[in-house]
Order: sequence, then C-alpha cells, then structure tokens
Amino acid sequence: MKNKYLSYLLLVFIAGLWSCSEDNDVFEQTADQRINETVATYQQELVAAQYGWKAIIYPAGGGVYSFYFKFNDQNRVVMYSDFASESAVTSKESSYRLKAMQTPSLIFDTYSYLHVLADPDGSVNGGSNGDGLRSDYEFSFNNDSLNTENITLTGTKNQSKLILIKATQEEAAAYGNGGLAKSLLFSNISKYLTYFKRVTIGGVVYEIAVNQSARTVTLNWLVGTTVNSFTTDYYYSSTGVSFITPFVNGSQTITGFTDLTWDESRLSLGMTAAGNKVTVVEAAKPLKVDIAAARRWWTFAAEKGSYWVSLTGFTSEGKEDFFGVTSIPNFYYLLFFPAIASSSGTTYDAFAAYDGNDLMGPAVVPSFKTDGRVTFSVLGQYGTNELMNTKVQAQVEEVNGYYLIQTSEITYDMVSAKDGRTWITWLYPWE
Repeated sequence: MKNKYLSYLLLVFIAGLWSCSEDNDVFEQTADQRINETVATYQQELVAAQYGWKAIIYPAGGGVYSFYFKFNDQNRVVMYSDFASESAVTSKESSYRLKAMQTPSLIFDTYSYLHVLADPDGSVNGGSNGDGLRSDYEFSFNNDSLNTENITLTGTKNQSKLILIKATQEEAAAYGNGGLAKSLLFSNISKYLTYFKRVTIGGVVYEIAVNQSARTVTLNWLVGTTVNSFTTDYYYSSTGVSFITPFVNGSQTITGFTDLTWDESRLSLGMTAAGNKVTVVEAAKPLKVDIAAARRWWTFAAEKGSYWVSLTGFTSEGKEDFFGVTSIPNFYYLLFFPAIASSSGTTYDAFAAYDGNDLMGPAVVPSFKTDGRVTFSVLGQYGTNELMNTKVQAQVEEVNGYYLIQTSEITYDMVSAKDGRTWITWLYPWE
C-alpha cells in the first residue's frame, strides 16, 4: 500500500513538472491571443489580394448574387454588385471590420450593396417584408476556409453562404470598365414577347427558360422523342453569365454565356455558348407538348376541393397584368376553382377575381384536347365586374386554348396556344 501511495505522488509530481515546463506548454498563447492572431491573418489575406475578390452569395431566401470586393488596410472596401444595373457600374465604398467573436468574423458595418439583399423592406429587394431576401452582412469564417484562392464564410443570422475568390488582373479591370453591366444584358431575355424561347448550340436545339427571381436557367432538349431537362443556378460575372453547375451534353460542356449583345429594336439577345455564337429566338409552342399536363393541373386542385391562384393575372405583349386586374378594388387574386359547382347537370369551374368577399368573372367549362391543349367555354358570370366579364373573359375563351407547363410541384404556367404571347402563372398555395 505504501509503495502504491508513493507511486501516486510521483505521478502527480511529474505531471506538475510537465504543466509548469515552458518547453512542454501545449498552448503558449491564451485563447484570445490565438483568435486575434487568426483574425489578423484573415485581415492580411483580404488586403493582400492585389486585384480584389470576386464574391458569390447564396441568400437563405434563395437565388445567387455576385459581388466584387477590394479591401484596404484602413478598413474600407469598394464593391460592385450584380443586383441592379446601377450597382453593376457604380462602385460603392463602405467600411468593414474583422472581429474576434465566437469565431473570427467579417462585418460590413455601414450600409452597402450587400445590405440591400438583407434589407427587411421587401420593396428594396423584392423579398418579403420583414425578411427581405434573408441575406447577411455579418459573416463568420469557416474553419477550413482559408487557402490560396478562396475564403468561405457563413452568415451569422440567416446562414447565407459567401464565397470569396481571388480576382485576376483582367477580371478586376473588367469590373471597373463596366463588364458586370454588360453581363446584365442577359436579363433582357424577359423582354421577348413569347413565353417559349429557343437557342441552337452546337447543332442541338434547346428550349431555354430563365427565372430571374430565383436566378436559375433551364435547358430542355429532345433525345429522340424524350425531353431531357437541366437546371442550374447562375450569377453575373465580369464576362457574362456563369453557371453554378456546368451543363454537359455528350462532348458539349456549357459553363455559361459570354459576349452578350442586345438589339432593342429587334428584341434579340445574342451570346456565345461553348464557343458557339448563338441567338435566342421566339417559339409559339413547347419543344414537345406534355399532353397530360392540362388535365393533371385541373385534377390536382379538383381532387382537393380547392383552387389555384394568380397574383398578377395574364402577361401579354411583354406586359405583366396586361388587363389590369390588380386594380380591381380590394383585389386579392385571380383564382381558378375546378368543379366549383354544377348546373343543369353540367359541372363548371370559376375563373374569377376575388376581393375578399365575392367572386367576379366567368364560370367556364373545360375541354381537354388530345394534343394537350385545354379550351374553355363560358357558361355564365359571377358578379358584374366589367373588366372580368369582358376583356378577361374574351381572353379565357380564346378558341385556340392553352398549353399547361408545369414549373414545380405547385406551379403551372398556362400559355396561349395561339402564338405563345399570352400566359398566366398559377400557384397552389395551400400545401
């Protein structure tokens, strides 16, 4: 027992010597000293990038946006942003600081282009009131983020992702010379008067659809009689449109679009893709009609005893809400309510505006065609709203009918089969 006690004391003594030895001290600095040293390393890295940083941010609210940052050692940063045409050509200087919080953090502490995405006023950025696009302007450095080219950060409030990539001399010059604004010419694709648009790249015809709010590009193409589809997020760079995920089709790889041109008089967008100079052209119908889509759309809501809604009505001739339905007093939305009621043995649907109390618009009966179109005949009217019972009704019963394009599990676009120049987006908001 005595020997065991002496052995225990010897171990304690050795451990004490170990802990007091400067040569064997595991941490020669305090935790605060270590994190401050890391912060200083990040500061040096940000400033040392001679040509600044390209930046890609993924707000928690969706979408992808690009920036250019040039940091200096006086805690000032100059930036450009692809959010709008003005921010693409006009540099903005603001302050930043690095701070040792729970983790090393980068804080943009005066209002800047970065704050526009996070602004809680939805009218500023198109997001929801109270949240904006759920982006951030305070970020923590990821533990493994520092390397020779990239720095990865995470927003402290909304966990949006920010990636900094060292810019080249050519890229920095392009940002300063308005290259980002030239890339924004791609947004003019929304000015085409037809819903359907096509582009031929390397001999392959692609149907191209762009969601500028979500910042996504979709390419559809035929392999035999089968429609293949590819969708990727995109952002604007100093040289064009960059795909987050490159598109590969056989030997063809498309990483984005460059050399963008726009002819306003012809409403014609030109660009280069995979080394091919191409032009986006209009189309009156889908590359291949989904012949089951119209009935699938109708059945989806009918089986639930519910309805589809549209917040903006018909888009036509390039103008959203072409008929002005949102000007109806106390307008909530347009709705399409399948199988809402029956009369004299005929089941009919409501294609009507709703003001919180009443329906206004035509009662219709659908006819599903074997080629995938749906047409509507008018059985009667709800209410006495002149706009809904004249102009909108005339559009609804257009003799050529409509194609239904499913864009997600709960959204469809209903496109005029006459010429593809009029359409309405239906959302099922009850899921």
